[in-house]
Amino acid sequence: MDMVRIGALNVSKNSYNRAREIVNNKPEGRKTAQDVLESLRKMMPGWTIVTDASQWTAGVRNIEIDQDVLERMAEDPEAMVKFKALILDLEDVVPAIEEWKKENPGTALRFKFDISEDGNLRAIATLLTSLGQEVTSRFDLYEHQGTWAGIIERKLEALTQGQVEDAEGNRSWMA
Repeated sequence: MDMVRIGALNVSKNSYNRAREIVNNKPEGRKTAQDVLESLRKMMPGWTIVTDASQWTAGVRNIEIDQDVLERMAEDPEAMVKFKALILDLEDVVPAIEEWKKENPGTALRFKFDISEDGNLRAIATLLTSLGQEVTSRFDLYEHQGTWAGIIERKLEALTQGQVEDAEGNRSWMA
C-alpha cells in the first residue's frame, strides 16, 4: 500500500488524496469548528463523531475530536487535509474489529479513536471479560508501527490467541 507521511504518521495515499480533494473542492467562507464537525460527520456516515466523551456510543465506529483541533482545521486548510486523511484512514481499521466481534460473540467490545488537543490520534478499547470485568486500554500509533489497520490486526490476533493478559488474568489490548 502506498503511504503518505503526515507529520510523524503515515496514512494511505488513497486517504490523503481523498482528503485533499474534499478540501480543495469546498467553497471558501464556512470556517467554524461546528461547520468542520458537521462536515466530518457527513464525510464518515455510520460513525459517531463527537467532542465530548459522554457522547461515546456502543460499537466500534467512534471518533472523539478535541474542540481545539476542530478550530485548527477551520482556520488552516493544511490542518484540514491532515486530520481528514487520518480520519479517512480509520475506515480500513473497522472491518477487522467488526470481524473480530463476530468471531467472539461472548465478548463485549467498545472502541473509539481520540484526536486529542495535541493532534495525536489514540485508540481506546473497552473489553468486558467473561468474568464481568471491564478492561480499558489506550494506545497510540507510533511511527515505527506502520498503519492503524496493521496495529489493530496485530492486537486482535494477540487477543484472540489469549496471549495478552493483565496482572489479574484478564484479556487486555496491551500487547
